[in-house]
Amino acid sequence: MRKLLVLSIVLLPLLACREEVKLEPDEVVGAFLEAVENRDASTLVSYLSEGEIGSLEPFVEEIKHSSDPNGILNIAGIELSEEEIEDLDAETFYELSFEAHWDVMERMNIADTNVEYLIGEPRVSGDSAFIEVTRKMVNADETNVWVLLRQDDYWKIDSYEGL
Repeated sequence: MRKLLVLSIVLLPLLACREEVKLEPDEVVGAFLEAVENRDASTLVSYLSEGEIGSLEPFVEEIKHSSDPNGILNIAGIELSEEEIEDLDAETFYELSFEAHWDVMERMNIADTNVEYLIGEPRVSGDSAFIEVTRKMVNADETNVWVLLRQDDYWKIDSYEGL
């Protein structure tokens, strides 16, 4: 298993050049976790598959057609104007949800820093990849299998747990 720190050192120069770089599945997971650590919701969402983002579309549509959309959004810590609600899509909702989560953690003074993730070797089968990601915690470690799909020749995270 490789440490996130090692991947960060390798990935930062690649990501800094602003060109779309084709990353291997384990590198995508590392870049995604780096975006979580940096609280960069836009970059984080860019590593998600169309299916993962699209899974929120029914919920977004339900919000938009609700009699009190901001009532629902306020529960998640999101406040939008009526115009912003009309234009809301699943990708934007995903970004806003992560930003609201980080905001709540900050206001509650809950530290989510110094979390260490160990990224296993990918098992690739055609256009799918499976990677064990272990979150190192004080009392116990938690290991989950993340699923990535190849979309338009890029690896995207389709299923993840343990953040």
